[in-house]
Amino acid sequence: MTEKFEAGTINISIRLDRHLKKSVEVLFLKLGMNMTTAINIFLRHCLMENKIPFEVGLRRPNAETIEAIEEIEAMRRGEIPERIMSIEEIFGKK
Repeated sequence: MTEKFEAGTINISIRLDRHLKKSVEVLFLKLGMNMTTAINIFLRHCLMENKIPFEVGLRRPNAETIEAIEEIEAMRRGEIPERIMSIEEIFGKK
């Protein structure tokens, strides 16, 4: 499906963190564009792919972290005894 756009432009207003705005303006300048061009590129890419052009989600902990969380929760529930690890055990230098 091809999108048709009316001739002309409109203005939009968005709120940004001051430091974020300054940082991306520096980046876009290095890339040879301004904020308006960058936002237009982003929006057109959304239309081309019919989605946000990058993954949006929550980070998942790895298996080792999940195991550690489950162990701590089991200790809090009293299902397993608490144990104290030495620095060597924590950093794998047994």
